[in-house]
Amino acid sequence: MNTSKTITVEELEEVLGTKFSPAIQKRCSEISLQYAEISAEERDTYIREVVEVLARVDADADTKPAGEYRLTEWEKGWGENLEAIRKGKTANDLIPKYYGKRKLVRWKQRMIKPLIPDFDYRILSIIVDWVVDHYFQKASHIFEFGCGPAYHLLRARNYNANARLIGLDWTKASQDIIQQVRESGIEKNIDGKNFNFFAPDYSIEVPAGSAFLTVAALEQIGDKFEPFLEFIMQKKPSVCVHLEPIDELLDETNLMDRMSTLYFRKRNYLQGFLPRLRQLREEGKIKIIAEKRTYSGSFFIEGHSLIVWYPL
Repeated sequence: MNTSKTITVEELEEVLGTKFSPAIQKRCSEISLQYAEISAEERDTYIREVVEVLARVDADADTKPAGEYRLTEWEKGWGENLEAIRKGKTANDLIPKYYGKRKLVRWKQRMIKPLIPDFDYRILSIIVDWVVDHYFQKASHIFEFGCGPAYHLLRARNYNANARLIGLDWTKASQDIIQQVRESGIEKNIDGKNFNFFAPDYSIEVPAGSAFLTVAALEQIGDKFEPFLEFIMQKKPSVCVHLEPIDELLDETNLMDRMSTLYFRKRNYLQGFLPRLRQLREEGKIKIIAEKRTYSGSFFIEGHSLIVWYPL
């Protein structure tokens, strides 16, 4: 039997290049990220399955390209969360159903076997909570673009007591969820707005001191990020944080990383975004605070690399 291991606070701090506040240390202590290493046979089985997926010609749930045409699918997905919160009225009803579906996840360029439910959600939630605690503590407004059922935004309240929370998404179901959250008293100081990355709404007001966040949301727009980037440059938030799939931060000579980037391309996930930001930095138009991988991910990808920046 494989020996149980636990991802420690110190490991997470090392990966993120930070020292956690007492609040985030407490959050980590509440979630025991237990896992086991996999055998050589399990690793071979995993590699074979991913290679077969990458080789597929016909699209299915694992290979369908991202893009504008998938709006209806996202409406349906977040609609399930809407019905759940209408019945249960708790924030846990907002966690997407796609977490915890696979037996293996990524950690530090290898596959591991979680020994707790929803391991992939729990480690991501710690990273997102650290982002809010570290970068958004003094934000007047926190805008999450592509927020879906707004489950990250609701946790943000634990680290910023006063910010107005703004959830933006292209699905109507997302705005209906946020309305339900408000009406049920789960969170009063929150608002939902319809927003399309491909055609940003410039009528949205961005007050001074605002922070922008995306979590696995820009991944859905492939190389069509320029309209959103132009929106950010005009609105001038105090800080932007993205946790997204970023090819340039992975190691193409590492097998696990290479499989991840091949899957990015198979799904038409975000590409060219970091090089574009670097170009804007060279032009003196933005300041990049951080660009680093978090070494965590799902069955197919390491999809939550960190980029922190702001327009000048």
